[in-house]
Parts: sequence; C-alpha cells; structure tokens
Amino acid sequence: MAISKEQWEKIENELAGFLGSALFKLGDHEISIQRVRNSESTTVLAVYIDGYIKGEWHTKEETRPACLEQVWRKRYISIYKQADIKQIIKIFGKREAKKRYPNLNEKKEFLDCYFTTAKSLVRQFKRIKGIELMLIGGVPYESMEA
Repeated sequence: MAISKEQWEKIENELAGFLGSALFKLGDHEISIQRVRNSESTTVLAVYIDGYIKGEWHTKEETRPACLEQVWRKRYISIYKQADIKQIIKIFGKREAKKRYPNLNEKKEFLDCYFTTAKSLVRQFKRIKGIELMLIGGVPYESMEA
C-alpha cells in the first residue's frame, strides 16, 4: 500500500525528533532508520539494511544489497582539495596543469548511510517505488490508523 502525504509528514516529524526511528520494508529487505550520535554535539539518521551497515558495501559492489543505492544517499567529493588545485595552477599555469593533471577538477561519487536531516531522507524515500511502512517510532503502522 502506498504511503500517503499525511503519513510522510508523520514520518518526517518523528525522524526530526531526538530519538526518531522508523521501519520500512522494501522487497525482501527491512530498512530501519535510527537517530544516532555522529559527534559530541550532532546526530544523524542512520539507514540500516536488515539491521546492518557493513563497511564492505562501500568497497565491494558484489556484496551490496540490491536496494542500497535507493536508500543510501549519493555524495560527491573532489579528487583534489581546492587549495591544492590553486597551487598546481599557480606552479604550472592552467594549460599545463590540465595536461599534467587531467582529472584536476573531477569529483568522485560515493554512497553514505547517514542523512543529516529528516527532510532530505523523506524526500529521497518518497521516490522509492514499492516501499512499505511498518513502524514509526516503535508504533506499528496499523495501530496508527485507528
């Protein structure tokens, strides 16, 4: 059953809270979201697939669950720092720098299991086809309707 606009708002409000959590089902996988501590003063929303966040999913594509690219967020990082780019251009000039460093301004894409805001997580999850809501904040989805 599709998740309604009102339910997405409830999910977003729950996840924006201090101890927000939600549980979804996508195909054969359970997607759980928990607010976890990132540092001393910040928290993030961690997306677990079947209860795990495995490090090998970052490096070995063959071990990744099929739904990983749908539920984790895409991020980008520059290959070279901006200060290094400026110094390379200062030393060689723009034309020679492009010849010696053909990937000078390129960025790498990677998947991140952490979302900084509930709004960004909900925005991405709304686009996933076939996702089912099971729990919001420990309360079963069926009991919320009553």
